[in-house]
Amino acid sequence: MKSLFATLILLIVLLGSITVNFFFINRVADRMEEMIDALPSIDSDTCKAKTQEIRNYWEDRTDLIGLSVGYNIIDRVCEQAALLVACAEVQDLYGYHSAQALLRDAVGDVRRAEQFSVGNLL
Repeated sequence: MKSLFATLILLIVLLGSITVNFFFINRVADRMEEMIDALPSIDSDTCKAKTQEIRNYWEDRTDLIGLSVGYNIIDRVCEQAALLVACAEVQDLYGYHSAQALLRDAVGDVRRAEQFSVGNLL
């Protein structure tokens, strides 16, 4: 009987951890998408600071995100965030818009890794 209770407690802890992780990853992805959508035009005075803010926000959370999201996806977001900052610094209009789109796609990959689907199970 003790082992049944211990198993149930471990199951509840496991399911709770999965739920907390799901909400954390989705909250970070939502915030990143909001920040990307709110980016000013490249000729704005605040453009460099806003892109650096996105990069810092992501890098501050990579250790926790790395517990459940694969390194390749995390590295892709890091690379696209760095590219976005670099394009803003040199005011490369086309690179800036490309980096924005690719960063948005990479953040979508982070969210997709946390969804329950048949594709994720196989």
